[in-house]
Amino acid sequence: MEPDYLKYERGTFMEYGMIPFPVDKTDMVENILLDLARFAPPPSHIGYPVNVSDSLRGGLSFMEGTGGVNGLFSGSLLPLTRVYVSMTNGEGNILVAADSMAERIRWISSRGGALAGGPFSRGVLKDLPGKDWSLVGITTPGWMLLFDEDALTAEQDALDSDIHVAYLPAGESVIGFLSPDRSTAETLSLLTEYLLSCLPFREGDE
Repeated sequence: MEPDYLKYERGTFMEYGMIPFPVDKTDMVENILLDLARFAPPPSHIGYPVNVSDSLRGGLSFMEGTGGVNGLFSGSLLPLTRVYVSMTNGEGNILVAADSMAERIRWISSRGGALAGGPFSRGVLKDLPGKDWSLVGITTPGWMLLFDEDALTAEQDALDSDIHVAYLPAGESVIGFLSPDRSTAETLSLLTEYLLSCLPFREGDE
């Protein structure tokens, strides 16, 4: 019977970037993951400016975070980025999947990550390229999430002062669910429930 955390409809609305690389340059995949773990999307400014009298500004201050962003009503999903690889006919391709790709492409290109094996192919792609993609990892600012075939429970490690790595058991059904055309919301829902299911029992409760 299929676990509850796999019962979601397939989403759309994703954007993609693709980077070709030689098969002898597999370290480029790791470099892209590291670059994306250091990427934080710029804050979105939805709406339009409104002049507010001085007497009202104090009462509205709770809606803003530091610097007026990331406050109570920021409303954005955790900025996940998924990285996939396809190896065919002696050629490799990296696929980056996210809600919005333009800033990520600029970020990786500015750090030289895309230039090591070739530029992003065709810029921002709205349609999923038709290849057999295998999930490599998922990033969010300051974190990389990897699936480990030898892990029995969820674990974490500090890669350096800026990046932590989370390891989850490589459940075949979960890896299969996280295809590139799944939305970020679907991915977050799956990961939250799967992470909880992977937590170890308290000592003496097994």
